Amino acid sequence: MERVRESLYSLAVPPHPGIHEPIMYAVEQTGRLLRPTLVLLSSYLLEDEPGGAARVTPQRVIDGAAIVEILHIATLFHDDLIDEAQVRRGRPTSNAKYGDAIALLTGDYLLARCMQAAATLGASRMMTMAETLIDLCVGQMLETSQLFDPLRTEEEYLTSISGKTARLIRTASLMGASQSGADIAAQTALETFGQNLGMAFQIWDDILDICSRDTGKRPAKDVLNGVYTLPVIYAVRDYPDRILPVLREQPISPPQCQAIIDAMHESGSIARAADVARRYMADALDAVESHPSFVHRAPVVRRCLRDLVDGLASQHPAQEALCDTA
Repeated sequence: MERVRESLYSLAVPPHPGIHEPIMYAVEQTGRLLRPTLVLLSSYLLEDEPGGAARVTPQRVIDGAAIVEILHIATLFHDDLIDEAQVRRGRPTSNAKYGDAIALLTGDYLLARCMQAAATLGASRMMTMAETLIDLCVGQMLETSQLFDPLRTEEEYLTSISGKTARLIRTASLMGASQSGADIAAQTALETFGQNLGMAFQIWDDILDICSRDTGKRPAKDVLNGVYTLPVIYAVRDYPDRILPVLREQPISPPQCQAIIDAMHESGSIARAADVARRYMADALDAVESHPSFVHRAPVVRRCLRDLVDGLASQHPAQEALCDTA
């Protein structure tokens, strides 16, 4: 992972010192590096049987991990601009610190560097990253077009998160495999793994938005911003007469927001959303455990995913059952 960070910094370094600060501010705190971790993990799955000599991860895999993270960082700039966010990971966003124009251009610069670097890996990798960016934009545009829509459907929600979140996690899982010379069957299995993991990941994040505990987030921020996620969709289905009038009355006051949260708890919609996430996680694990190329490494993947799930479950009781799956 230290090599990934070095590659990331190398890719991000701007050609002129006058713009060094805002661009490097973007990569100084990169969070948990989930997507690069998945690139490395998918490469690790294709190593020979355990017990042999330790292998040095090829530089092409390291670069693939850094390229995936550059794309992720760039999208966060645009997300913060859309949301007019002032804080991310406990510090000012780039738009809050440097202004909207610099933040927008920094995100565009990082997108360009991502595509430039992907081109050095070959035409197929370049195409994968371009298709990923398209799907990310489509997913986010679908969500934005459905803001404040109290009749948003489960299908519309799942289609949106498939693009805006799961697609990049799917690409990360594919990148490690393709950079390690995996055959098509193995690449497809890892894409399936990443897609399902990405769906589960976003559903968990949406649940935590509603039930955050010691996360530094204001509860139900998505509801206040008009992003009606799976727990809300289920609650509307259960209590339409109770919830629809509130959602249609904008802006929603804090007491009204709390009333919606109470209704979600009473209807069990949060637990049902967690069940959906659990099913996606089971499908992700099945994609790895059912493929002969990965069978000897599958227990390690399970442990890695359990660590992820345990971290989420510790933040809200509704997710504790997910640990049983992982």
